Amino acid sequence: MSDTSTPEPAVPATTTPAEPVAVTETAAEPAAVAEPAAVVAPAPVEKKKRGVGAWSFVLGLLTALVDLAFLVFVVVVLVGAIADLTSGDLSGVATALGAAGLAILALGVFFGGFFTGGLAAILGLVALVSGRGRVLGFFGLLFGAAAIAVRLLLLSAGFSPDLG
Repeated sequence: MSDTSTPEPAVPATTTPAEPVAVTETAAEPAAVAEPAAVVAPAPVEKKKRGVGAWSFVLGLLTALVDLAFLVFVVVVLVGAIADLTSGDLSGVATALGAAGLAILALGVFFGGFFTGGLAAILGLVALVSGRGRVLGFFGLLFGAAAIAVRLLLLSAGFSPDLG
């Protein structure tokens, strides 16, 4: 039993040189036969779940692309109508049908953009909080928030979606 008040030295007082020791098998103790190791299947790797972020990104991108396509369509229709009027073609029926089609399309794009942009922003927030596709969710949130901001700016500037 050692005394707990005095610590034992870390290095023994006498040192002996380390010599290699040969291990010999005795005849009474046969060598153990190596058993084959059990094959262990690798642990299943959990797939990354990006569903919420991907949906947010797709909806936000879809909203932005539809807005751009509608803007290009409106510019083409207006340039065509102005070209027809300046060339002397005063067919009012085609112009009226074009304006009615633009009004219906503008109404659908405007309110549809509110819906898809809002849904993209909400799903982006969910993806950021839950960690299910954070990068895609972040960009979906940006696209959705930008779509809503553009619509709110249009409304505050006096735009009427029903063109009435």
